[in-house]
Amino acid sequence: MNRKKFYTAVVLFLLAALYVTIFCFSAEDAESSSAISGKITQMILDLYYRIVGIPEITGGEATGDVFSLEGLIRKLAHFAEYMCMGFLSYSLVTVWNRPRLRGSTLVVLQVFLSAALDEFHQYFVPGRNASFRDVLIDTAGGIAGILVILAWMGVRKGWQHFRNFMKSSKKKNRTDSER
Repeated sequence: MNRKKFYTAVVLFLLAALYVTIFCFSAEDAESSSAISGKITQMILDLYYRIVGIPEITGGEATGDVFSLEGLIRKLAHFAEYMCMGFLSYSLVTVWNRPRLRGSTLVVLQVFLSAALDEFHQYFVPGRNASFRDVLIDTAGGIAGILVILAWMGVRKGWQHFRNFMKSSKKKNRTDSER
């Protein structure tokens, strides 16, 4: 199996796993979803408190911190999930085609439709609702994933130009010293 086909198989597997994960999180009712988000937020706060050197906070004050940050953590999770989706999908585009506006536009459309379908699915889950704002956050995450690849490609191209420049400079210096 050649490298492109192997890479494609791995990325398609990861995309399928990501879609299943997103679907499973969206299928959680409001109470279960909030409990999971609360636990993750509490772990992040505990880590932050340890790093900063604040003694462990318990009781009402800790609950207030978790509650105030839970919404932000949920939105960051949305962003991160769809950033991975955009990254993986656009990486397939770049493996099989030269990166062009059309490829990135199709990936943004894929991410947007996936986010819209996810929110539509949530509309039917007890205690959950659909939010166009979440669709926009998810789409922004997908765009960020595309931008990561484009930035990496720019850095690689710049590095190649630098290496070629250095090689040609060494050759020119050797030629000049031989004269």
